[in-house]
Amino acid sequence: MADEPPRAATSGATQRSSGSDSSGERDRGGPPTRASAAVVLVVSLAAATGLIADAGSTLPVVVALAHAAVFAVSLWLVDRDRWRGAATAVAGVLALGVGASFAVAVGYTFLDLLAAAYPVPEVSQIRPRGLRIVSATAVVLCGTVALVGGFATVAGRLRSETVWAYAKLAVETFVVPLTVAALMLLTALLARLGGASEAPLYAPLAERVAGAVGAVVAPVPGRTHLLTFALLVAAASLAVGRGVDALPVAELSTPRTDDRVEATADAVVRGARRTLVVTAFALPVTLVEVVLAPPDLRSLASPGVYGVLAAVTASHALRALLLATALAAGGTAAAVSLLARLARTDASDAVVALTPFLGGGAVVALAVALHGVVLPPTLSFVADALPGGFETAFTRRSGAVVEFYGSLPVVATLAAVLVGMTAVLSIVLALVTSTGALPESAPGPALAAAGLFVAAVFATGAGVGPPLVLGGIVASFVVWDAGAYGAALGREVGTTADTLAPESVHVGATLAVGVGGAALAAAVHRVAANATIADVTTVPFALAVVVAGLLLLVAALR
Repeated sequence: MADEPPRAATSGATQRSSGSDSSGERDRGGPPTRASAAVVLVVSLAAATGLIADAGSTLPVVVALAHAAVFAVSLWLVDRDRWRGAATAVAGVLALGVGASFAVAVGYTFLDLLAAAYPVPEVSQIRPRGLRIVSATAVVLCGTVALVGGFATVAGRLRSETVWAYAKLAVETFVVPLTVAALMLLTALLARLGGASEAPLYAPLAERVAGAVGAVVAPVPGRTHLLTFALLVAAASLAVGRGVDALPVAELSTPRTDDRVEATADAVVRGARRTLVVTAFALPVTLVEVVLAPPDLRSLASPGVYGVLAAVTASHALRALLLATALAAGGTAAAVSLLARLARTDASDAVVALTPFLGGGAVVALAVALHGVVLPPTLSFVADALPGGFETAFTRRSGAVVEFYGSLPVVATLAAVLVGMTAVLSIVLALVTSTGALPESAPGPALAAAGLFVAAVFATGAGVGPPLVLGGIVASFVVWDAGAYGAALGREVGTTADTLAPESVHVGATLAVGVGGAALAAAVHRVAANATIADVTTVPFALAVVVAGLLLLVAALR
């Protein structure tokens, strides 16, 4: 069934492109023609919605359609050249919708069937009911994947680089709500453990930071602090060397002072590096104060030397100067490096690099604005979908969690989880597209066809009737064949060319073969179901069917 594009329609285009296109480039994926994309979308929609609706209910169908549409729109936004900043920000916000729709479509099916199947009156029914739940969930999952492939075929954006870009966007968007949710949960936890009058988060952190700075700047007097002092000297030397070396000395100096400024800067850098080397060699020696007690070290080094070392290493002013020098020089080096990077980066690229975090901030803003409206119906929705005993336990524990942490931290955590789910799904899809699991010539139709085929395989265990199962299998072959043929035509004559006539013949032939094969399979199933192995007519019939199947397989492979 893998027909070649018609010679009349493709010979001119082939002649024009033969001098410039290599065979590897012609095999790479491009969008299929409009007619083939429409066939892939319509057949995927019909088959996937039929399988999902028969295996589950109406709600997963609607949510799966929304998931596929939002995912395809997100890929389209990420791949846009115009208004890249705004498109990237919108795609980051839509990551919340992608994860939420996927969780609702698959999770609701599982919970709804679980509530309908349990409790069971007999132990023997646990296995078949569990098989039905798993099969129906797999049907919804694979049907959703098929819908994503169908919508992505129309959008023409299911390429490895585009999916990886969206995966990176989803991960960066995920960082913001994850950080905010963690801070909120930690705030609520510290407030609960510290009492109502305790400042929620910043006061404990400020106290700990102040204690750490005090331990560094103002250690216990009357004894040596060789190790911490050496570490301060090393940090200050490293920071000074990096900071002065990063300064644009030539741009800051005048022609008169150019040589003197450069010589001074080089001398400072060399001195800082030498001090760092000497301090690095002295660090093992400073460990002696860890092994020996202060009286033993005093007697070993003599009281006079020990007193000088204690006065120098415990000096508050000297330690504060070293710490301030390290912070100032390190900050200077970081600032100069950042400014240099921004100077080398286009402004639009810098905006695009920051927009995922803006999208994450928008997700947090939605959680802040809607947490009181979204959380109660969400908990009620999940509780109603659970069996009786599980419903009571879930209601009690979820109420305790909300009461302890508050509704805003809980909703922010859920938003972070949903965006993280989008990141995981996009990374999985990126791995699939980049490892060659999907052909580069037609990745969208291949994803849709694979989803439909696997959904049809699991549909039998979910209680779906044979007509829909066979229809799903036939639809998977039609989707793949139409998409691959349309992609070949698109590479030859362009996606906007009028190819309706040859594509109609090709798809019609594929559909006729698929329907004929399905009818033959149904007839064989009916005969085999009514026959027995002892029946004389069974063996010749089975042998004829096997031979015919082998011939059809060889013809299909050729």
